[in-house]
Amino acid sequence: MALAPSDHAGAQGYQGHDFWICFPQNAIFEQGTSIQLTLHITSDSRTTGVIQPMDDTTKYPFSVESGAEISVEVDTTLEIMSSGQVERKSLHVTCDHDITLYAVSHRKASTDSYAAIPTPLLGTEYVVVGYTTLLNTGYGGTLDRSFTSQAEIVATEDNTLVTAHLTASTIDGVPAGRTIMFVLNRGDVFQLQGDGQAKQTDLTGTIVTATKPVAFFTGHRCAQVPGDVQFCDMLLEEEPPANDWGKEFIVTKFVGKDFSVARVVAREDSTEVFVNGQHAASLKKAGFYEIDTLRHDAVIRTSNPALVAQYSTGSNADSIKVGDPFMLLVVPNDRFLTDVTTASVTTGQWWHYMNIVVPDSAIESLRLDGQRKPALTRRSQVTKQFSVVRIQVEVGRHEVTCASPIAVYSYGFGVLSENFDSYGHACGMRLDLRKNP
Repeated sequence: MALAPSDHAGAQGYQGHDFWICFPQNAIFEQGTSIQLTLHITSDSRTTGVIQPMDDTTKYPFSVESGAEISVEVDTTLEIMSSGQVERKSLHVTCDHDITLYAVSHRKASTDSYAAIPTPLLGTEYVVVGYTTLLNTGYGGTLDRSFTSQAEIVATEDNTLVTAHLTASTIDGVPAGRTIMFVLNRGDVFQLQGDGQAKQTDLTGTIVTATKPVAFFTGHRCAQVPGDVQFCDMLLEEEPPANDWGKEFIVTKFVGKDFSVARVVAREDSTEVFVNGQHAASLKKAGFYEIDTLRHDAVIRTSNPALVAQYSTGSNADSIKVGDPFMLLVVPNDRFLTDVTTASVTTGQWWHYMNIVVPDSAIESLRLDGQRKPALTRRSQVTKQFSVVRIQVEVGRHEVTCASPIAVYSYGFGVLSENFDSYGHACGMRLDLRKNP
């Protein structure tokens, strides 16, 4: 099957003026370890808005100038520390013009980020995508029983009935195989966490459905990738709803990393998975296939819609010993965009990069902040139609444009005093083609 760009050129992806978000639990290694919870906001127009924590703590009014970026640190008590409980620790972000919103959870040596999905594009069916459980042996002073997969559900409307079919036991005592149901009101958040002491610990494949649209976040408190390679780092993404999954993906190699890992999660039974044209797996609904040796850019194709998560590896997996795990969700190639706004979401001693998947026919039109910069690019051709361009960038806001639709990934690795840290996310995609043809 040929790979082709999206027919929906010019779509603005995750730009919006209403968002529901939250901050899942990050790793805790030692008592007193501090955390930073930060929102990065960019806009093409002068914009004013408010960040409203739903626990009735202080509101955060903000304003952004046209073409600028701001960062807002929110109260660290909004980190969700419970499992299996309804809490009021979500945040509602509203503004008078469209923004792009990125969230960052940063604890020293454990960081990740996500691009927030606007409320009108949320859905009612999702699947948890985490990673292998890490028992806490060898991490002196830790306060946690284990580091496991986790997921968070934020309700956007009152009386939302949520159902979760668990593939693993939860830390609050619900066994694997059980179906749980709970009701959330507008702004409520519910966190699921695996139990590292149980036989089945990875919540990947847990199907979550809701009677009304919810925001859904997935990942891991601190994963080693692969599971036997130090060191661990938080994994975090906001997931698109299942009706927006795709069937063709280009997975890109990260700068400075010898290889990466990917998981392919099926939306339907009898899903065939092909990697670089070779049949790799047959999956049932919510089943997953893991690829742990992606040393180059790769093409993944599935016979039915699927979700592809890509993981950066731990520093001990690489020859140059930089960075640690992060997770991003790969953009299906029929959901590419022609105009993408990014934010390199950390400050300090970091290397920041973008990977851009671009049609060869349009590569001459590719622009970063209005400029063509071939001297800064590292290009590889992944198919007869597409190339991957890798660019090292400065911290802050960037705009990437192209005459044809592209996919953009933003990521970074801590160095020197920030070593053994990383972040990564896809910079939006075209969602809801069914409702917005």
